[in-house]
Formats: sequence, C-alpha cells, structure tokens
Amino acid sequence: MKNQKTMILATMLLGSTSLAPAAFAQDAAEGEEVKSVYERARPDYDAPGIRSGSFLFYPAVGVEGKYNSNIYAQESNVTDDFIAVVKPNFNLVSDWNSSYLAVSAKADIGRYLDNGGENYEDYGFGINGRKDLSYGTDFHGNVAYDQKHEDRGSPDAVGNAAEQTQFSVMTASVGFKRDVSILSFAVDAEYVKRDFDDVALNGGGVLNNDDRDRDRRKGTMRIGYEMANGYEAFVRGSMDRIEYDNSKEDGGPQRNSDGYEAVAGAAFDFTGKAKGEFYVGYMKRAYDSDTLDNTDGINFGADLLWNATGLTSFRGTLKRSIEETTVGGNDSNGNFVNSSGIVATLVSGRVEHELRRNLLLNADVSYTRQNFELTTREDEIWGAKLGLKYLVSRNFNVNAGYGYDYRGTTQQGQDYQRHSFMVGIKGQW
Repeated sequence: MKNQKTMILATMLLGSTSLAPAAFAQDAAEGEEVKSVYERARPDYDAPGIRSGSFLFYPAVGVEGKYNSNIYAQESNVTDDFIAVVKPNFNLVSDWNSSYLAVSAKADIGRYLDNGGENYEDYGFGINGRKDLSYGTDFHGNVAYDQKHEDRGSPDAVGNAAEQTQFSVMTASVGFKRDVSILSFAVDAEYVKRDFDDVALNGGGVLNNDDRDRDRRKGTMRIGYEMANGYEAFVRGSMDRIEYDNSKEDGGPQRNSDGYEAVAGAAFDFTGKAKGEFYVGYMKRAYDSDTLDNTDGINFGADLLWNATGLTSFRGTLKRSIEETTVGGNDSNGNFVNSSGIVATLVSGRVEHELRRNLLLNADVSYTRQNFELTTREDEIWGAKLGLKYLVSRNFNVNAGYGYDYRGTTQQGQDYQRHSFMVGIKGQW
C-alpha cells in the first residue's frame, strides 16, 4: 500500500494536462478546428465582451421558468411543481498572443412554487491558465470550487430526506504537455475533495453524511504517436487513491481504495469535419476493507464529433467506469451487503441543427447501465432532451426545452419517471 501511494505521488509531481489528443492542438493551429453547430462563432450574435486592458469581461444572467412532473423522483404518489431559476455568471478572459488566463464565477438559484424545502442556491468559481514555454509545449493548471445539490434521482439520495443534500467539490490540477514532431507526451495530476452536508429527515432526525466525505488524488500519463496526417495512436495509464474521512462512522465498511487504469487507442482529426477517439484496456479498484471485493474488468470508451453537413452536427459517447457509492443491497442469497462500487456503462448521442443562422435545435438521448457490485441491484437509466435556442441579438437569446428521465431498477420501490419543461431568456454582454 505504501509503495502504491508513493507511485501515485511521484506521478502527480510530474504535472497535469487536459489530455485531449495532443497532436490535435497542433493540427487545429494549422487548419480549421472541428466545432459543432452550437460551438461555432457567430459574430452577429456572440457576446461582444467588455475590454479591460488585455482582458475581456463577459457578464451574463439567465432567467428560466421550469416545470418538473416528479420533483422527488418517486415511483408513486408523485409531486409536481414549478421552479423559477436565476443564473448569473461572468468570465474574465485574457486576450494575449500566447499563454492564457481565465477567471470565472457562476450561480444557480432555484425557488419552488409550492415546495420551498427544495429551494437551492448553487454557486461556483474558478481560475485556469496555461503558460506556453514554446510552440507545442506548455504548463497549465486549474483551481475550482463548486457548491451543489444532489439530484433526487441519485442512487445515493435517501428517499425520506426532507430536503436535497448539499455538497461541495473542490478541484485542483496542474500539468505539462509537449507535442512536437510526431510524438506527444502529457502528464496530469488532480486533487478532488467532496464534502456532503448532513440533511434533515421527514418525521425527525438527521442523516449523517460524513461517511460520504472523501478525497481523490489521481495521476495520469499519456503518450501519443502520429501515424499519419490526422491519425494518432496512444497509450494512457492512470492511478488514483480515494480516502474517506470516516466511512465507518455509521457502521459502514472501510471504503478507502486504490484505482488503476491502462488503455490503448487511436484518435483522429479530419480538419473541419470530424474528430474523436476510441480506446480499450483494463481497470481495477482495490479496497482496503476485507469485506469489499476488488472490482476489475475491461475498460472501453469512445468520443465522436461529426459535422455531417454544414448545418448538422452529431456527438456520440461511449464510456465505462467504476463509480463510488455508499449504498447497499441484497446479495444472491438474500442477505444485505454493502456495495463496493458501481460499474457504469454510458451510451449517449446528441444532434445539433442550424435551422436558421439564429435558430438552433438540439436533441439528446442517453442510456446508462449501473451494476452495484456485491449486490443483485441493477439500474437502467434513460434520458432524452429536446432544445431550442433563438439568438435575438448579441445581447439576448431565448431558450426552450423538454426533458424526460426514467430509471428502472431491481431495487423495490425505486423506479421513477419524470417530465420537465423549460423556457428562459439570457442577457449577455
């Protein structure tokens, strides 16, 4: 265990990167970067920004009205409600010839019409930057803090909680990337701290969430080789250590663990048309506790952005991962056991279409399968969204959308479905 921690620490000292295919950063500078319909620059409708020296300041505020048909994500006796949401934010971005620095802050404040206990005030702020050492070589880093609320449909959300669970996430990363000639090299180090607040229960009492508080330290290394123009082969390996503040506080198991991942894959970038990557490999999570079996298996994933036409873009994602959980369930013998973790497989797709220069449409569909290790519990989660964005001017746009969520699970009484509708207006400067 000591040797494993030392290896992780040594990897982290090397630095961090976003780990996008490194060769593509060079290709983007030489040709047209691949961007989806929603990402493309529209000078007639993009926010102009407020210049302050060598920085541009982009303030914005959005106001939305929402309807949710099942705010508690319940199987029966559902409750619906209307929610008013205000979303102020700003970005301060450098306008330098090289290197980069950005500061951002945001808030998401929701007020329920009839169920005030569900009200929330989320917020976050961060700073990220990049120091260019030479062409193709840089250091970069990021620090961010977010205060959030847990969705009622989360598998770790307690059904008799009187309000949504609040939690904070603090993230810090630092890194190095070198991409010259046909060989690219990148290393990544990241620290994430999650802190969950206690929550009151219906009928009295308080749920102690201290057993969910945890830190994660992760180190990743990626090496890429450009085989031909637009094609790259790569290998990537990572190690991480997750430590809980006190997962045994309420009688649970010791959930501290070490994770490992090694994959090989290929990436491509067809200038202006499509980009993506796919990979396959092995993943494992080893727990300190003797009561939690190690979880391992084949790891695979893929990402694709394809501009099918000049007006239509398609995104596709496939991802398999091991996620944290503190819930339990029955084993094959009908005995209650604590789950060691969730093996999740996600498949998603998104279509974006430019109906007019200032009228954009999108449609999303996703499917996630969650297997709760050591238990017989299996969840299937379906999601679908339709959206519209009308660009009124450089300072205003109107948004509307519909969403549908469904969870089917072997856990009795935990199925749910919900519909949501949203309309809003955003001002930006």
